[in-house]
Amino acid sequence: MNQPFGSGAPAPKRPNRALWWAVGVAVVLVLAVAVAAGVVVVRSQAADGAREAPSSIAGRSTTAAAGCGTPGRSSTTPVAERVVSGPLSFPASAAPGWKQMGYTTVAESVEAQGLYLMVPGEPWQAHVEIGMTNFDAKVPSDEAARRLIPCIAAGAAYNHGAARVEAVTAPEAVVVDGVRAHRVTARFLVDRSGLSLAGDVVTVVVIDSAPQAYFESDTPIGDTALAAVAQQVFEQLKVARDV
Repeated sequence: MNQPFGSGAPAPKRPNRALWWAVGVAVVLVLAVAVAAGVVVVRSQAADGAREAPSSIAGRSTTAAAGCGTPGRSSTTPVAERVVSGPLSFPASAAPGWKQMGYTTVAESVEAQGLYLMVPGEPWQAHVEIGMTNFDAKVPSDEAARRLIPCIAAGAAYNHGAARVEAVTAPEAVVVDGVRAHRVTARFLVDRSGLSLAGDVVTVVVIDSAPQAYFESDTPIGDTALAAVAQQVFEQLKVARDV
C-alpha cells in the first residue's frame, strides 16, 4: 500500500531543474542550427539558379525589384512568312529588310517573337516584337501595358544603357483586329559610349486576348522612317480567336 510522505518511507527526489534547463537549451540550439542551415541551402540554391539563368533574362533581379513577374522563355520557332506568338501575329513583309530576333527585349514575356534592324551608323537596334505576358498574377490589359514599361527599362535590352524613362502616357484604349486593347508609350533616354542618339520611343500594346498577348516596338527618338515601319507592323497585327 502507498505510504504517505513522512511516515517512514523515503521522499521522492526532487527533479534536477538545472539538468532540464540544460537539455532544453541544447534542443533549442540544435533547432536553430538546423533552421539556419536550411536558410543557407535555400539561398545557395537561389544563387545557383540566378547564375545559371540564360543571358536573355540577365535583368531578372532588377525586374523583380521593379514589380515584374518571372521572365519567360523566348520562342525558338524560325520566322517564315508570319511572325507568330500565341494568338498574335503579323506578316514579316510589314518590316522589309528586318531580321529575326534571337532574344526577347521585353522583360515580362513568354514565347516572344520579333524582328530587328540595325540603326544606320549606330551600335543600336530598332525592334518590333510580339509575345504573351507572363505576370505572376493576371492583370487587365490597361494595367499590364502600364506595368510593362518599367519592366522593359529594367530588363536585358537596356541593362547596358542605363535607361531613364520619361513622358509615360496613360493607358489608351485601342482596338487590334477587332479586339479591345490598351496602349502606353514612353521615351527611354540612354547613356552609352559611342551612341549619338538620345534613346528610344517605346510603345506597348496589350491585347484582351486569351492568352493575353502584347505588341512592343522601340525606335530611335526622332527617326520617323523607323517609327513608320513600327506603325505599319501594328496596323497589320492579327488576333486568332481559337488559340
